[in-house]
Amino acid sequence: MTSLARLGFGALVLAGLCLAATGLSAHRLDEYLQAARLSIGVDRVALELDLTPGVAMAPEVFAMIDANGDGQWSRAEIDAYAQQVIGALVLTIDGRPARLALDRLDAPAREAMNEGVGAIRLRARALGPAASPGNHHVTFRNTHRPMTSVYLANALVPIDRRIEITSQDRDEVQSQLTINYRVMPATSWSWARISSWPLLACVVIAGMSRRLRESISGAIRTT
Repeated sequence: MTSLARLGFGALVLAGLCLAATGLSAHRLDEYLQAARLSIGVDRVALELDLTPGVAMAPEVFAMIDANGDGQWSRAEIDAYAQQVIGALVLTIDGRPARLALDRLDAPAREAMNEGVGAIRLRARALGPAASPGNHHVTFRNTHRPMTSVYLANALVPIDRRIEITSQDRDEVQSQLTINYRVMPATSWSWARISSWPLLACVVIAGMSRRLRESISGAIRTT
């Protein structure tokens, strides 16, 4: 992907995230907003999922988590709810099921959730064999509480420059997202890096030559 293309794609992703943030702050009181962001790697897929209930939904979500009904969240209860959410997510890589494992969980204070601004943040990942050069696709589907939820789903700009996102396809409610991407051959990537070495060497040599000339000129002036 050229620098200009990467810049354009980055702008599109940023716009999508801005829209997601707008939706996060303005979703209806009786909705459960679930915003997913996926990062594609050569041998893994990382998921960020933020779940934010509206004010009217907060008591219902809190009751789902507070299994013993004591009015408090224990770590075991929030962990159990996180596993329930993960169990409702479906991820495939090139059509093959991929298991998501929870990496991190952050739960808001109950007061923040009651105000409609507290988000439960899940971070998970799925590992797989290294993708071969060429075209691939990842499909993500969120089936957690479909009757009361509003979904958002976006791909993040890949950290690995060998990966190029070619398109994103969503269903009408954004509970499902398919990310089509291409993996650059390792030889091409390595050659692209190696081909820049002569230019770097020229820059270094030119800088050293200039400093040498300045040193010689200074020595001549002082004699």
